[in-house]
Amino acid sequence: MDVSQVFYSYDSILKSSVALLGDEAIATLPDPTKNRLASRMVEQFPYVTSIVFLDVGGAVRISSGGDPTAEQAYGRADFFREQVSGALVGPYLAFTMRTWFDRPDYQIAISRRMTYDGQFKGVGAVFIRLSDFRDQFTNINIDAGNMIALVHESGQTLTRKPSKDGLGDFGVELSSEDRARFSAASEGTFVAEAPVDGRERLFVFQRVPDWPLVLVFGVPVTVVYGEWRQRMTLVSTGAALVCAGFLFLGFRLRRERIRRVEAEAALEHLSMTDFLTGLANRRRFDEVLQREYRRAQRTGSWLSVAIIDADSFKALNDRYGHSAGDETLKMIAEAITQNVRRVTDLAARLGGEEFGIILPDTSASAAFEIVERIRRAMEESAAREHGPPSTTLSAGIASNKDRPAPDSMRSLIEAADQALYRAKHGGRNRTELASAVSGVAADPERQCEHRGVSP
Repeated sequence: MDVSQVFYSYDSILKSSVALLGDEAIATLPDPTKNRLASRMVEQFPYVTSIVFLDVGGAVRISSGGDPTAEQAYGRADFFREQVSGALVGPYLAFTMRTWFDRPDYQIAISRRMTYDGQFKGVGAVFIRLSDFRDQFTNINIDAGNMIALVHESGQTLTRKPSKDGLGDFGVELSSEDRARFSAASEGTFVAEAPVDGRERLFVFQRVPDWPLVLVFGVPVTVVYGEWRQRMTLVSTGAALVCAGFLFLGFRLRRERIRRVEAEAALEHLSMTDFLTGLANRRRFDEVLQREYRRAQRTGSWLSVAIIDADSFKALNDRYGHSAGDETLKMIAEAITQNVRRVTDLAARLGGEEFGIILPDTSASAAFEIVERIRRAMEESAAREHGPPSTTLSAGIASNKDRPAPDSMRSLIEAADQALYRAKHGGRNRTELASAVSGVAADPERQCEHRGVSP
């Protein structure tokens, strides 16, 4: 799970909203219309509960809830004071609480200053219910006995698995020793007893880039050191076994190092994987695309990119609920995985219901054939009367050898996005090529061209 990408996606909603309100045409609209506009923004993102815009005094002026007077005043909120101070130039993450049906409802608040023409106009904030984020985090599969946690740099637990209360142990304070350890280094390892169950574990921690959070992953010491300790006990039984004991010690230390590397690799894998679908995340997609684009420029080989989007996904979410929507996203990921099998290929979830595929050494026509198999698989699934809800797909494909050829990696992505746009506006449930260079649409025989062979 790429935690930083999760929070970046929430922040992108806020950045877009703040920029939109700065537009002269929007600024002149009446407040009720702005409230409805904010509400429409929130509807596009299932885990966002609300978005509010505060004046310089902390009073709510625009709210996705539609009734600013019903919102609490945020003048004393931690995030508001930090933004008013002017010390920040980017997003700020904090925790808030409101009462919901006489029960405390904890939320994560991501805020930004609203500055137009050099003047401070207030603060914008987007809220995510902590329980929704916790559900996303606890969907991560870890082996029995292992532990994973996300903590704030202040020493407050955001969520962890397993937990004492079964709800992520939000708000539990870390020990002073742990706080000092996380403040002193951006990453590292240590051995300690876990407060949840008292088991001794080898912990690997790493700061989340650009956010005041630390991701912690623990493996039981019995797994790492178990056999090594048994061998040391045997060595102490007699001088005759001293030499053999030292040999065993070296062997076990090597195994310990390997397992430590495996624990660190597991943490790195979590940071490059989309927690819901198991595909690569946007960060991994960008890294691989940059590498393959440079290689294609150097060698003159083919490189094709496909952008795939689920049709009418919001309507599916509204009708069946977010849980059913998550199952549909997993179904799309499975269809992609079944058809993108080469080691050099990469399939990723780019965010929401959008997916991307990188196909090195693959012509535009061959990429078209692959994406069409994925699209037809989901088309057949959507046509079934029984089973979980499904939907069709629209896709756009671009290649480095299109005419005109893209002059940068960004241009390649933009060409695929434009092709997706045409597919959406051409009736959905279809695949569009960014260029007619391959002649796929006009010549069906070219659709059967082998992957990696120039048309």
